[in-house]
Amino acid sequence: MEQSGKHQKQILRVSLLMCVTFLLIIVFLGYTYLQNTSQMLEDANENAEAQAKDAAGEIGNRLGELITISRSIEDGLSSGELQDEQVSARLKNTLQEHPDLYGVVVAYQPYAYNSTTRLYAPYYVWEEGEPRLIQVEDMYDYTNPDIQDGPHPRTDWYHQPLDEGEGWVEPYFGTASDTFLALYGLPFYHRNVSSREKIPAGITVAVYSLDGVRDMVDSLDMGGTGYGFIITEKGTIVSHPIKKYLGRNIADLQQTDKTLQAITQNIVYGKHQVIYNTFTDQTSWVFHEPIPSTNWTLGVVFVEDETFSAIKTYQRHLLYTITIAAIAFLFFLSILILGTYKGNNLWTMAIFFSVLCMVGMSLIWYLALDDQSGYNSDDVVILDQVGLEVALHKFQNTIVTANESPGELVMVPTGIFLQSLEFSSANNVIVTGYIWQDDPYGNTSGLSRGVIFPEAEQIQISKAYDDGSVRGWYFWAVLRQPFDYSKYPFDSENVWIRIWNKDFHNNNILVPDLDSYEVIRPDTKPGLENDFVLEGWEVQDSFFSYRINSYNTDFGIEDRKKSVSPELYFNVGTKRNFMSSFIPDMVPIIVVTLLLFAVLMISTKHEQKKDLYGFNSSTVLAYCAALFFVLVVSHVSLREKLPTDGIIYLEYFYFILYFAILFVSVNSILFASNTKLNFIHFEDNLIVKLLFWPVITMLALGITLVVFY
Repeated sequence: MEQSGKHQKQILRVSLLMCVTFLLIIVFLGYTYLQNTSQMLEDANENAEAQAKDAAGEIGNRLGELITISRSIEDGLSSGELQDEQVSARLKNTLQEHPDLYGVVVAYQPYAYNSTTRLYAPYYVWEEGEPRLIQVEDMYDYTNPDIQDGPHPRTDWYHQPLDEGEGWVEPYFGTASDTFLALYGLPFYHRNVSSREKIPAGITVAVYSLDGVRDMVDSLDMGGTGYGFIITEKGTIVSHPIKKYLGRNIADLQQTDKTLQAITQNIVYGKHQVIYNTFTDQTSWVFHEPIPSTNWTLGVVFVEDETFSAIKTYQRHLLYTITIAAIAFLFFLSILILGTYKGNNLWTMAIFFSVLCMVGMSLIWYLALDDQSGYNSDDVVILDQVGLEVALHKFQNTIVTANESPGELVMVPTGIFLQSLEFSSANNVIVTGYIWQDDPYGNTSGLSRGVIFPEAEQIQISKAYDDGSVRGWYFWAVLRQPFDYSKYPFDSENVWIRIWNKDFHNNNILVPDLDSYEVIRPDTKPGLENDFVLEGWEVQDSFFSYRINSYNTDFGIEDRKKSVSPELYFNVGTKRNFMSSFIPDMVPIIVVTLLLFAVLMISTKHEQKKDLYGFNSSTVLAYCAALFFVLVVSHVSLREKLPTDGIIYLEYFYFILYFAILFVSVNSILFASNTKLNFIHFEDNLIVKLLFWPVITMLALGITLVVFY
């Protein structure tokens, strides 16, 4: 008794120590969860803000070159160091010294160049890598009043420096340049005019293409679909992913583009705004920074889901760790509460520990189900026109071209509508629906209409309608793609349809026909039938995406330049219906486990119980063999249903039970023999019986943690 009391006290001391240890671990992990999450959010905020500030500074420095260049030319003309007949050569040299410039121009007032020349305006721009001279006066009269609307050439670049003095000219589309321009201009004066009566002889302007400004903004690391934009003090858009916005005023666009309205209506420097986009169901961070040397504002938009992906993964892993620590704490706390190591309390502790393991396993299942997403990390998800333009701009260096003279890239709007989807086997899906293409070029692009489904094992496609520029087809296809069943029955699958244009080798790219859908939010399931049914699965979302794929062939096309290409995908995110899989696959496992425990419990050496239970080793072996047969049949059925490489999560439960059946069989033989094993014979096989459920559930919890962590 005294020895037993000492053991009991030692166990209680160890349990108290372990309780305190795991409680401290839980407190530490909880504090770490809150503190690190807050710190990671703060770091993400600071990093994003730093990027915005650095970008504004870099853009300001590069645009500041226009000021330096314009002032240098003006100083030469006003001081007389630069002769009028030397202007053209000076402009050419200036452009060669500053390859980032789009162009530089000097425009004289009427007869200011000489008495016989009314207008003179040499304008040097880059063309095919060489400076090219454009005489603006030969194209139009730049002294005419500026007219913003209509086909008339803009002349504000000339009038504003004369009327308002040195400064930035509001960006606009230049007729002579055939592109949107950002300009800095100032007047210069005749060298023979007295300082008291300065009469402007003309203006000098340094020009930067908005394409170049956009390239500077897009060089920022803003994630897959984050973007930047620049607006002037008067609200003119200098840079934006949507090209048709360039040169337009935000006041006009805000009426139709609610996202643009949200990110530009309250501009506050030094602080970020959190904007929720109801159209895409995304939350974004928006930073505004002033661009030095200009009166412009740089805005940078970071999509929260892309910025926080690493934070969410960290949080999930930490929650798993806290769950294990909590189970250990509660187990040792139960030992303290029970206060003894004898009698029925042993069964209470075993049952309590087993229940804790099952609760922990259930919590991990819940977190796994809640974390499911159909998004592939390699995908660039397209949710709106801005995201599409951002993606296309990033893909511009990987677009496959058909010949050495790529020409203009042809964009083919393509839409899809699925009416049914069915898993016909482990790696095959049958899809039916409509697909259409719009030809905004009116058959002038030279492309053949039609689509290819590269993964199709079988396909039937027929023309459904032809409505002017839009042509649609009805299709039935069996698509083959690899699915990941490793977490069955808690898996989610992204069923994707890769779409090629019929003339995929030509200089074209398919783009989602976003205008054909009322709403493009993934959770509204655009492109799917309203009463879409997928037996055994729940449809979570649908969306378009791009993925960069590489090929080790040129498909027999000699001039095909690249083996890498962005390709359009239509995705349907699905989640397995847990209950429909749990009943046929988990119930046999649970029943076999209960029956195996019942077989273990009839092991006894008490004669009265022997007669009651009919225990002998041969009986136990027969029961175990029967249970093994049932288990094997169920296991084989699972593998036939999911013929996949690797081990499925549910299979680990079969492996645990195979081990348990073997152990119970060996235990019955050893227990019936006279082998001197205290572990087996103690208290009528009590230790083995006590450990059955704790070992089974602990192994199941450990495997669950490894698979889902």
